[in-house]
Amino acid sequence: MKIAIIGAGLSGLTLANRLSAIHDVEVFEKARGPGGRMSTRRASPFAFDHGAQYFTAESERFQTFVRELEAQGLVAIWPQDIRLTGGARLSDKPKYVAKPGMNAICKHLAETLRVYTQVQVETLSKDAEGWQMSAKDGTQHGPFDWVISTAPAEQSAALLPETFSGQTVLSKVEMQGCFALMLGFEQPLDLAWQALKSDTPPIGWMATNSDKPGRPDPSALLIQSDNAWAEAHLEDDPEQIIADLMAAGSALARVDLSTATHRALHRWRYASTPKPAGVPFLLDEKQQLAACGDWCPGSKVEAAFLSANALADEILSLPKA
Repeated sequence: MKIAIIGAGLSGLTLANRLSAIHDVEVFEKARGPGGRMSTRRASPFAFDHGAQYFTAESERFQTFVRELEAQGLVAIWPQDIRLTGGARLSDKPKYVAKPGMNAICKHLAETLRVYTQVQVETLSKDAEGWQMSAKDGTQHGPFDWVISTAPAEQSAALLPETFSGQTVLSKVEMQGCFALMLGFEQPLDLAWQALKSDTPPIGWMATNSDKPGRPDPSALLIQSDNAWAEAHLEDDPEQIIADLMAAGSALARVDLSTATHRALHRWRYASTPKPAGVPFLLDEKQQLAACGDWCPGSKVEAAFLSANALADEILSLPKA
């Protein structure tokens, strides 16, 4: 079968690798490169993991995948000095990061695939030959036997037709946004931690990205906002968001962050999933449409991987036409 997968994050690329062993698979990504929320932003000499900060591995399937990446030098354990606002240490459960940036895993998975970047699919239609896709730049792609969306739930709902059997489930998923403030410094910051998980809005998380394994030396600090706070301020002036996060960050870190020589803000419209779908994937066999992603079982990196594999298992088990 000829299959189109929308989204080159961990879900889309994991799924594409599984299905391409048998089927003809093409992946379409609206950004400049693979990664999704496992992205890395570079602004020489600085680098920032401005999406997912780290991941854990609970299931045997994901642990096997992580061990394989470790053996290839693509994954390392992040030192355990991650603090909570009150000073306590976050659990000692192993926490992993990709090297040299969080997007390294997705770049690795994309190496043997046909991935088309900067293609934002806007509409789907079906004719006698199969599914046709229209992109924002005016290009047409197809026909495809199957179309699978790994975009966030709200975007998947907008893209897939109203007749898609999973629309009711998609409509009930709740996702929240996040702001990521990237700060670069000429001199290392004197901090008492490598990362801080905050329960005091507007800050949700702070981390010295430059302390992660395999990162450039110049001091890079990443501040992520509290998700609920971000939802209330998604359309605010970016300069005000920067000012608010810098002021709150300075107070939490007890250092003056206004000395940053590099400042950049990224808005994640869909960052966490307080109300997931509660199913591993959505599949409409009759229409040959499907959707998966971390928002199905939860919002962690491992959830994205498991959702994609569950859908791959199902599609690969379908009777051949």
